[in-house]
Amino acid sequence: MAESHPDDDLRVGNPERERAITLLSDAFSAGYLEISEFEERSVVAYSARTRGELRAVLAQLPAAGQLFPDVVARSTGAVPIPLGAQPMKIAADWTTVRRKGVWQVPARLLVTGSWGTIDLNLVKAEFLAPSVDIELQVSVSTVKLTLGPDHEIDYSGVDVIGWSSVKDKAGSPKHPGGQVIRLAGAISGMSGIVIRRR
Repeated sequence: MAESHPDDDLRVGNPERERAITLLSDAFSAGYLEISEFEERSVVAYSARTRGELRAVLAQLPAAGQLFPDVVARSTGAVPIPLGAQPMKIAADWTTVRRKGVWQVPARLLVTGSWGTIDLNLVKAEFLAPSVDIELQVSVSTVKLTLGPDHEIDYSGVDVIGWSSVKDKAGSPKHPGGQVIRLAGAISGMSGIVIRRR
């Protein structure tokens, strides 16, 4: 019998369903699922209404614990972000999305994408909080981050799955104490994060 969780009745939306599909795709690519199982589970994932239903889709798969990063953050002692603080959503499915020049960066961003490119230039950005948490849920995509001279970056919370990679070409900030950008979530399916500094 599947393990029950206190939040099993919490409703899910398209971002959670897409994350489940991404994790199923990774499991299929890695040989954990046959094509028929992948198709059956995908149908159930797209019609899921609650976290419990989505958890069942990933039952017995190694990546099942990655479905809901907020639960992982609470269990590992990471500081949770208040539920009322809705993230800015940036989605790049089969397209390129760029943010550059002067643009407002909230305390939270949710970056999703499949077969896309997300290019975030933070050099002239206006930050609305002392730190920024960027949640990544990307598959077969490229995420480019351009930092300013004093920005600090922490990508220790990123789960790199399969042949994905993180390339930090930024080096250390010129002066300590600058804006802190924290990356978390997962990149899969030969995705890449490239970090540079200007």
